[in-house]
Amino acid sequence: MGCHRPAATAGGRAALPSHSFFLRRPLRLHLSFPTSPAAVASLSFQAARGDDASSVFLQTPSVAGASFQVLGSAEGHKTAVPAIFVFGDGMLDVGNNNYLPSDAPQADYPYYGIDFPGSEPTGRFSNGYNMADFIAKDMGFKMSPPAYLSLNSSIKMETNFTGVNYASAGAGIQIIMNDEATIPFVYQVKNFNDTVSQMEANLGHQKLSKLLAKSLFLISIGTMDLSVNIWRVLRYSRKPSPFNIPYTLSSYKAIIMQLYGLGARKFGIINIQPLGCQPWMRKNLENNVDCNDSMNSLAREFNDGLKPLFSNLSSQLSGLSYSIADFYAFSNATFMNPRAYGFVNINSTCCIPPCTPEHEPPCQNRKQHWFWDLSYTTERAAKLAASAFYDGPARFTAPVNFKRLIKMK
Repeated sequence: MGCHRPAATAGGRAALPSHSFFLRRPLRLHLSFPTSPAAVASLSFQAARGDDASSVFLQTPSVAGASFQVLGSAEGHKTAVPAIFVFGDGMLDVGNNNYLPSDAPQADYPYYGIDFPGSEPTGRFSNGYNMADFIAKDMGFKMSPPAYLSLNSSIKMETNFTGVNYASAGAGIQIIMNDEATIPFVYQVKNFNDTVSQMEANLGHQKLSKLLAKSLFLISIGTMDLSVNIWRVLRYSRKPSPFNIPYTLSSYKAIIMQLYGLGARKFGIINIQPLGCQPWMRKNLENNVDCNDSMNSLAREFNDGLKPLFSNLSSQLSGLSYSIADFYAFSNATFMNPRAYGFVNINSTCCIPPCTPEHEPPCQNRKQHWFWDLSYTTERAAKLAASAFYDGPARFTAPVNFKRLIKMK
């Protein structure tokens, strides 16, 4: 989901893309689900070993040659965890998609980043910081971890190592795109495996194991998997096809187990927001205001499956602990009483796609809008949600909040 970088025209101006990722390149969106959760597990293990030759674009020489120097906490600055490793989709992407082909969802052009320091469009699908940034800040980091694909041999980590962000807009649990327009979850794990190998060369196995066991693994994934089903309904006027959510959750479980095998122990999981309330969905309804509950029901079913999934994993895998952040519930609480949270608009976009200077400018009251574009929240919405998940009321996290999670031994 999200926008694509506007293509340059002969006159040097940007060609304006259409409003929705799904409607913009429908012919390039192919379904290629593995035939079983076991196949996904096999694929994730192959990816971790580097056996997959189809993802050459993820194995750039600059990334392979990256040098990691882990120095621990900066002098006089204490963080709650030694590092954060981020996986998922555009809600947490801090710039990985900048390095993908131009037809990938991208946000490295104005007005994206208008409220980021220096008004810099960094590749975040936001007017400023996103949820990955605020969770990192809540844990004492000055900045969230860098995008994996931004690392190159010329970058030496002479300051504090904060972790790495592997998230990619458009990514799913399943491999749902064949055009290299995103980095699926299984390939994000492969990239993490490359990072582990480089860190182990610097730290040794024992020190690395301790660092990973204490680090936070932040994950937000699944929205794209469900959205593809919705996109088919909108494009072909079909009824929603039966979506095999147990299968999708089994695939999710297989990838989490792969991360556990690589050393992950503390998982901060952000569930799926109400899909039927996103502006791209609302604008397809007659009144452009109401949410589509039939679409939200997919998100609710998926979210309901996350709890037993991680409960079972924690009982089966020694040392695994988790916190599930209920982004669905937090979003609904805001939608039911927006003014209590400081919002005056929870229905429409602040920046109308394609969100460029060649188009109309974004809204002035950005702190009072929940949605920045057709899919993603404003900086303020991300900040409030991150605060609720880190140390907020119990109704938005289970079984513990992120602050308690990282203190668990």
